[in-house]
Amino acid sequence: MPPFLTALIIVVGGYWLIRNGSKLKSTEMRPLLQKVAGGGLMAFAGLLLLRGQFEVAIGLFAVGMGLFGKAHLLPNGFGPKPNAQTQQQQPPPQRGKVILPKDEALAILGLKAGATAEDVKLAHKRLMKDFHPDKGGTDYLAAKINEAKDVLLS
Repeated sequence: MPPFLTALIIVVGGYWLIRNGSKLKSTEMRPLLQKVAGGGLMAFAGLLLLRGQFEVAIGLFAVGMGLFGKAHLLPNGFGPKPNAQTQQQQPPPQRGKVILPKDEALAILGLKAGATAEDVKLAHKRLMKDFHPDKGGTDYLAAKINEAKDVLLS
């Protein structure tokens, strides 16, 4: 009976994870997997405790708590901590306060005066491929590129 129950838990849990995980963004998937792994390690540690293997169970339980984000030694889990220095390097984009000059917008997109609307759109598309936040760029750079396109197309 226990092997059947274990298999049933794995199948139902896997089905739940696939159904809910497919709806999540990639940035939301990591915390979910950390919690699932932490819960699994803590459950496995509980089984080891029942079998009398205290030394291994205590270590696994501590790691599980760290992954789950509940340990006092690891309050934020095992994930990387945000670097305050990189967050302060660039100011947040200011919307509606400062209008970008046309020559600066041309410089941002790498264009010369007299560029057509098609040139602006192609330059914007080329830059966004590299500097979009989903591709490793920052929100600030993407906002500046978008603002430059808006200024030149208006």
